[in-house]
Amino acid sequence: MFKYIAMLCVVACLAVATPSMAATQNFGPDFARFSIEVPDGWSAQPNEGGCQITSPDGSTSVSVQVFKSNGKSASELAKLIGDQMGGKIVKTENNGNDSTTVYAELDGVRLAIMVTVSEGKAVVVTMAGTDKEALNKILGSLGDAK
Repeated sequence: MFKYIAMLCVVACLAVATPSMAATQNFGPDFARFSIEVPDGWSAQPNEGGCQITSPDGSTSVSVQVFKSNGKSASELAKLIGDQMGGKIVKTENNGNDSTTVYAELDGVRLAIMVTVSEGKAVVVTMAGTDKEALNKILGSLGDAK
């Protein structure tokens, strides 16, 4: 499941450069642990269901959360997340295979929020910032924890 999400995120980022990467770290709830690489100098903070990875200057970040979908589809969850976020929803795309991407603006910051549901689990990836090269590398490394 994480490889599918990572593939979609990489396509969304459309970057080709390779920033320096640190060791792989594991995050997520017990029922869906995942691994992800963090660029050197970036901070990775665990949070409920996942992690928040932020560039040293705070200009770029990616958040990954995993939780039980409780029978809701990706589009239903994307709408709920958009409503809770309180920002302005700019565009919503249904990507098929129960994946929805919401593009939003919150306090002048543009966000891309990808929601994917599979096997009773929802994975929410939120991206913000301009360092598409690092986002591409981070999300390309997303996988099941070993």
